[in-house]
Amino acid sequence: MGLVDDVLEAHGGRERWAAATTVRARVRSGGLLLRSRVAGGWLSEGDLEVGIDRVWAAARSVSVPGLRGVFEAGSVRVEGAGGAVQARANPRDCFFGRAGLRRNLRWDQLDATYFAGYAWWNYINVPYLFVREGVVAAEGEPLDVGGGERWRRLDVTFPPGLDTHCPRQSFLYDDELRLRRHDYTAEVVGRWAHAAHACEGHVEAGGLRFPTRRRVTPRGPGGRPLPGPVLVWLELSGIEVE
Repeated sequence: MGLVDDVLEAHGGRERWAAATTVRARVRSGGLLLRSRVAGGWLSEGDLEVGIDRVWAAARSVSVPGLRGVFEAGSVRVEGAGGAVQARANPRDCFFGRAGLRRNLRWDQLDATYFAGYAWWNYINVPYLFVREGVVAAEGEPLDVGGGERWRRLDVTFPPGLDTHCPRQSFLYDDELRLRRHDYTAEVVGRWAHAAHACEGHVEAGGLRFPTRRRVTPRGPGGRPLPGPVLVWLELSGIEVE
């Protein structure tokens, strides 16, 4: 068995993941990136739903009642309390070129929905995401984190058209095959946005394993995580698997 198979088995097994359809949880979030680019704080707390059997994620805001953001196969929409809908068919394209200049300073609700939606769809679906068609995953050089501990590295290449942070990412697992760090470049933030995404508080729900606390800081020279600033922090609670 390779590292992908080992990690899948440690997180519930391929059959259990294939049988799941939806993960639900309460999510809280914050950090410099969200404070500076997302107006109104409507992503600070919400009820999250993520598809396992489809490319879909939705969150109903608790901090700003009446708003529900939906990411679905690359498109986004924001639904209001009265049923009003804003929608964008190709939201990722808006982060680049001339259209992206405004987004270097501020995101509208559809921008924020896209970023949060694809990110949560990726995060919740790991490691089942690694066996998706077109995704290539291979074990890389382990990382010595001190104290005699080494984390195993999974280098993953994602195919064009799959909504994710960037085409090449690395996932680091400890001796118990818990995800401890996720390295990537958040391209919709900027080509410079090299992130080290720490994961903690792993729990089991519905036979699957998930980290419940995430903390994103920049990566500096040599790919080393910097102590700050905290760009994004995320917390999950009340996880349920359908």
